[in-house]
Amino acid sequence: MAVDPDIELLSHLPDPESWVVLRGEGFRDALIEDPAVLAIYQWADQHYREHGQVATAAVLDEEFEIDFTEPETAIGDLIDRMRQRYMKNQGRDAVRSIGEQFKVDPSGVPKLLLQQGKELTDLLSRRGEMYGTGDIDRTLKGYLDKATKGPGPSLGFKDLDDYFYGQRGITIYAGPRKSWKSWFMVKAEIENTFQGNYPWLYALELPAEETNMRLVCMLADIPWHKYIHNTLTRDEQKFMREVAKDLDEQGAYKITQPSQGERSIDELIGKAQDAGAGAILIDQLQYVEVDGKSLGAWNETGKYWEVLDRARNLSDAVCFAHQFNRSIINADKMPSVEQLKGSAAIEETATLVLGLWASKEMRKSKCLEIGTLAARNADFRNWEVEVDLTHRCNFEITGVVEDDE
Repeated sequence: MAVDPDIELLSHLPDPESWVVLRGEGFRDALIEDPAVLAIYQWADQHYREHGQVATAAVLDEEFEIDFTEPETAIGDLIDRMRQRYMKNQGRDAVRSIGEQFKVDPSGVPKLLLQQGKELTDLLSRRGEMYGTGDIDRTLKGYLDKATKGPGPSLGFKDLDDYFYGQRGITIYAGPRKSWKSWFMVKAEIENTFQGNYPWLYALELPAEETNMRLVCMLADIPWHKYIHNTLTRDEQKFMREVAKDLDEQGAYKITQPSQGERSIDELIGKAQDAGAGAILIDQLQYVEVDGKSLGAWNETGKYWEVLDRARNLSDAVCFAHQFNRSIINADKMPSVEQLKGSAAIEETATLVLGLWASKEMRKSKCLEIGTLAARNADFRNWEVEVDLTHRCNFEITGVVEDDE
């Protein structure tokens, strides 16, 4: 049985969250066709304006004798259906009036087109995000929703999570080639699994099997070279099974490598979200595809902008591994954000950019530096990381790097 949009709207009227969406979308009572429902909505709307809170089901029942039922649709979907219905029924009248105007006075058609177009746009267009006078309740509701969710997905290290309060928007882990970027993505995968975020790691550069083995070696703290040289003992393999089982009991994770042609940002984020992922990690950005080619093949800032802007519109938090350009060759200090591939797009869209850097001396000492290259919501800070892939499989922040200036 088809849902009557007007009757369905009634079921949403006692719900404060539905009113948040109605206000945000600029819902107009012209979209309501049923006169009785229109009268009830206008009364409820006036009640909300006068008292600053929605009329409860009991209040509406007392006023109009309504037996309320649970909504069968999401309020956003219902608004879209009512807009489509209006366009189907009333849009014809608008077109007809333009035709009649043409017969009477063709010179008046342009003015009528503008008028009708503006009215239809106001009624039928999605508002996106819009705030202004009278929206303090919506604003605070958004804050309370954010506060209830808590920190964003983990960055892989407690020190970083405490300082940046997890991931938000677009996060970039940037480094030169072969600078442990993939290891940092694996560490974030592990921490998000422990936190119950069901992370999806897209291994677009390395094979998924090798990436998963990195995860297991890090969990078991078994030197990576033992996997590379095929020298894992039976006891070590047994221990790897045990720690993997322990992780499985803590939460779920996914490591996947989609085929070429299936790596657009919409496909990557969409598949993860459809599966219920709470954290999305993409290793690496330059392998994401746009218009049939990887970003690395395009090597155009405009394409980077297209992917990153789309990513932040699709998800509250996405983390990418990425590379510096060739200008860092022979550099003796942490590069700047301007030295990233597609840097202009990253500077504009990213919420947080963390650089990974190690001089020759630092590599010999088995350490690197994590540096804040760009941050919307925090002051810049750098940390020292101890790296041990020889005797262990471990990355550990050992302290904050003091500013020499």
